[in-house]
Amino acid sequence: MQIFPTDLPVLVGFDVITDKLAQFCISKNAKETALQLKPSNQWKWIHTHLQETVEYFTASAGSSILSQSHYPEIEKELHVLRIQDAVLTSLQCKQLRKLISLSNELIHFFEDKKDLFPYLYDKIRPNEKDVLVMGLIDDVIDKDGVVKDDASDTLKDIRQTLQENRKQSDRLYRAHIQRLRKAGQLAEIEENFINGRRVLGILAEYKREVKGLILGQSASGKITYIEPQNMVMLNNDRLQMEDDEQKEIYKILKLTTDCIRPYQKMIKAFYDLLVAFDVLSAKMQLAKLLQAHCPIIINRMSENGMQERKINLVNACHPVLYLQNKQQVQQTVAFNCTFDTDHRIMVISGPNAGGKSITLKTIGLLQMMFQSGLFITAHPKSEMCILNHIFGDIGDNQSIEDGLSTYSSRLLKMKYFLQHSNRDTMFLIDEFGTGSDPDMGGALAEVILNKLNEKESIGVVTTHFTNLKLLANHQQGIFNACMLFNSKSLKPLYQLHLGEPGSSFTFEVASKTGLDPTLIEEAKGKLSNEKVNMDKLLNQLQTEKNNLDKLKRDIQKQMSKTTAAKREYTELNVQLENSIQKHQEHKIEKQQLMEYGKKLHQLTQEWVNNKNKKEVIAKFVKLAGYEQLKKKEQEAFEKSQQYKESILKKVKSKIAIGSIVKLLKSRETGIVKALKDDRAIIHFGKVEMNVALEKLDIVSE
Repeated sequence: MQIFPTDLPVLVGFDVITDKLAQFCISKNAKETALQLKPSNQWKWIHTHLQETVEYFTASAGSSILSQSHYPEIEKELHVLRIQDAVLTSLQCKQLRKLISLSNELIHFFEDKKDLFPYLYDKIRPNEKDVLVMGLIDDVIDKDGVVKDDASDTLKDIRQTLQENRKQSDRLYRAHIQRLRKAGQLAEIEENFINGRRVLGILAEYKREVKGLILGQSASGKITYIEPQNMVMLNNDRLQMEDDEQKEIYKILKLTTDCIRPYQKMIKAFYDLLVAFDVLSAKMQLAKLLQAHCPIIINRMSENGMQERKINLVNACHPVLYLQNKQQVQQTVAFNCTFDTDHRIMVISGPNAGGKSITLKTIGLLQMMFQSGLFITAHPKSEMCILNHIFGDIGDNQSIEDGLSTYSSRLLKMKYFLQHSNRDTMFLIDEFGTGSDPDMGGALAEVILNKLNEKESIGVVTTHFTNLKLLANHQQGIFNACMLFNSKSLKPLYQLHLGEPGSSFTFEVASKTGLDPTLIEEAKGKLSNEKVNMDKLLNQLQTEKNNLDKLKRDIQKQMSKTTAAKREYTELNVQLENSIQKHQEHKIEKQQLMEYGKKLHQLTQEWVNNKNKKEVIAKFVKLAGYEQLKKKEQEAFEKSQQYKESILKKVKSKIAIGSIVKLLKSRETGIVKALKDDRAIIHFGKVEMNVALEKLDIVSE
């Protein structure tokens, strides 16, 4: 992707984003990768990186996938493996083992999750779990990075002999110390090591009374360090064995290194994999910090057979501004805007310090972040297309080295824009046309803007020039936008409004600051009536817009209250109807029980008075059977096609989209959202169900 000028990412704040991303990375290589991140114009690259971050969010549940947050950096180890006959240290072997273990965990986590995380699975797929190299290291190195005793038989023998030597040496030294301490010949520093040899600290006046080799003395000369005579051979043997031990360790590590060397390509791939997941984790943490989301990527053809160019930002804000406001516990005002075939170039006007430049920078920065595979600070329903160029003219471009004025430098940029812009270009021009005579600069800016419009480029321009506002009002492809301003308090609202130009509120702000009114009137007198009237009209439009916005908010609040009251009324009505129905059902049931009770009472009387008990028993059985038969017949009827058709006919005559219904033999009510054939889509709270009509009962039409 081409970006001009080269410092444009810094001007819009992209460097701050990459710095934040690098802060979340663990290793030096991952930090460098983050800092070197640049926008791409390759759809597959952008789509893959965004989807990897989406899947990482899900797979990690918002935290790191790796069991250990830190992994070893192994550039030195890889350098050793590349050099023939170079040998890894035991600690370096331990580092390699840790790296391979973490890589194995990562591969194991995704190897059976192809369907869940296809993009991360593809990232892992070129690598396979290793057991061979880990086994080689585990055979000779313990968990503390020390070569094991049983790494070789020779090393085992050396260490056993060395251990016996040290035990014998300790016994002899303790004996010497006890004897000399009793004799008062031992100094405060009883023992020491000189050149790897263990010595005793003897007071200088007794040095001739102790047999042994004098190996040194203290700086003051009061203490003489003597190696006892019967310890000389033991120390010589110990030094020789320690030397033999180091030689044997070297042989073992060389053999192990030679066995690992053929797998250096695999180890490098493991390291690159962990670095890639380190960066992925940083992207996730950055997105959480910024409350950023993955936009929808536009990748479809338009009616004319060309790639569709559309940018639709919903609730977008500048990420750096968002972080600053978050620290100061202030709210960041978001904005919406759309660029498509009919709306390619947005001309933003309005008062100074009203948010024009930050809006322009936000659009450019979000495009860079998106094409760098990063989430953007906008609603997930936002849509982005892929562009090939981003050009910008932001800030003071004066060049002392090249002898260029601000305006000359801006014209050179405009020349570059005109030469290289096309339908795959986004250009950002802040304070378009300034730096020269307003009339002439404005006229030239108008011509340049028309040419850029002919090239079908996407662009954002901020200006105070009236002729550019008028151009945007009638020229196809160019549209006006303004930053809203409170004309009463004369304070900016930082809200972007599309479709209308904005006033600079020059005289109003001057009046608010206390400037002499006569000077303001004199200044107005120097302007043409058309300009004064235009500014008044824009001010009136701004005031009316603010009033309409307030009225709209009030109406929305009132509608919300009305909707809530209606919903509450409907719920209460449904509860009342349910209560009445339940009461009626209880009443019918009670009547049936009373009738059944009367019949039982009569049979009881007959049992007492009638001598023919068999006849009474037969009547009892008949009564019980009759009630049971009635119940079975009712259940059978409810299962019959005739019953279903009668219910279906009844429901069909009353049901409609928006009807409140309930399932038969259920109290839970829902709202009909769609009807198709003999079924309905019902919303029961947050649950959506597809239900046959004969299973429904109409609660409210």
